Amino acid sequence: MTQSLHFASALKCFFILGFLSFQTVVFGQASIPKISFQGVLKTASGEPVPDGEYTFTFSFWSSLTGTANADKLLKIGATDPNVASNQWAETVALGVAGGIYSHNLGSVTPLNPLNFSGPVYLNIRVGGKDLVPRTEFTYAPFSFSVASAQTVVCSGAVGDIKYSILPPDKFKDVNGNCWVPLDGRTLATTDALYAQGVTTLPNAGGMFIRAQDFSVVAGSEAWKPKNNSDNDPGRTSSTAPGNFQGDENKSHTHTGTTSTNGSHTHTWNHGLEGDDSGSGGSNAEYTRIGGSVSDAMAAAGNHSHTFTTDASGGEARPKNMNFWIYIRIN
Repeated sequence: MTQSLHFASALKCFFILGFLSFQTVVFGQASIPKISFQGVLKTASGEPVPDGEYTFTFSFWSSLTGTANADKLLKIGATDPNVASNQWAETVALGVAGGIYSHNLGSVTPLNPLNFSGPVYLNIRVGGKDLVPRTEFTYAPFSFSVASAQTVVCSGAVGDIKYSILPPDKFKDVNGNCWVPLDGRTLATTDALYAQGVTTLPNAGGMFIRAQDFSVVAGSEAWKPKNNSDNDPGRTSSTAPGNFQGDENKSHTHTGTTSTNGSHTHTWNHGLEGDDSGSGGSNAEYTRIGGSVSDAMAAAGNHSHTFTTDASGGEARPKNMNFWIYIRIN
């Protein structure tokens, strides 16, 4: 790509951007992942800038004039455009002779193939000033067939569910961009799955997946017992797929008894007493004369106590592994 840039100078200081014009001549791409770029720097009067070394910063954008972080194209593997280190850019010192400079884009920061799936605009900063307008990358004729050949054909069929260890940004690289996480999003009216009557996806985050219950059709293989919902209590064969069901333990009881060591006696000692009135009768006087005797209370019978166990823990959870889950919507 060759570019002609016009600069205005002020008081013999560094460049201050004035009126600019761009002339795109050709765009070529070698077999290695770099893009050869050439440009011409000129003053506002049309003269080449003085020979010397200048610092250039190149960056990729998705729009001609957008300045938001979301308009910046990203490095390989990056997903958050709000983090500066994720944004594709490279800064180099280039020699300029007769106003001409050249550079292989991607020689400092590797090119991200995903950036070229849509419009790409090259922003150039020289001497702390952005040159406007940005340069749009255009296709060489052979590139149309290359782009088509490199497009990932979507796997599966609309409505399919797929588990994967790959996060969304990497999953679509190998499975196509017609898959989305099963995250509860509202589908667009243009999505193929929407045309099938599914307007909102269920949110499968953190959920176990259970097979849909269904009825036995006469003359067909009996996939489940005659009772339509005995395998999935709380749902029936008419319950829509994607229906949420909260956690619940099957009704059950715990039995038990305490120790039955209940038969026992209590004893106590008391002194012997004698009648010393000499006459007996109702006004007899008794005097303790020493000694003791042991009496016993009636024995208590065997018995039990009821009790309640304390609750503990959270959900009833088996051993498990977590993966991403996707659905094809187009």
